[in-house]
Amino acid sequence: MRTVYAGAPGGTDAAIDALLSFFETVHHLRDWLANDQASGLLMTDVHADLIDGSPTLQLCADLANGAKHFRLDPNRRAQTGDHSTTIAQNDVVVFDGTGTSAHRFRTASGGKTRDVLEVAEEAVNEWRGFLSSRNLI
Repeated sequence: MRTVYAGAPGGTDAAIDALLSFFETVHHLRDWLANDQASGLLMTDVHADLIDGSPTLQLCADLANGAKHFRLDPNRRAQTGDHSTTIAQNDVVVFDGTGTSAHRFRTASGGKTRDVLEVAEEAVNEWRGFLSSRNLI
């Protein structure tokens, strides 16, 4: 995400792909841990001890699920409680003649907007703290 914000080749489509891939990866780390017997974690542990208490990771979950399924399913619970959670804003600076551009994105959920880079950095820090507390990193 820092590269997308600083400037990268590929334009807006590539930037959005990187952003959505990040959120999908962050959210699906829970699946990987639950399926890795060496981690000693169950899906319920990860949710109860981390995701359920983290508005940031709940936002990541909704962005990941919305990207994976095109939209959040109104018949399934949205982690944030807002089925309209989305990437709501994209500001771009094009660096003429370089083939690169820098993007800034904002999320919208529950009547609030947040900068995507801040969300991404918080998510990584929360996962790092959780994994460290379990002696997994």
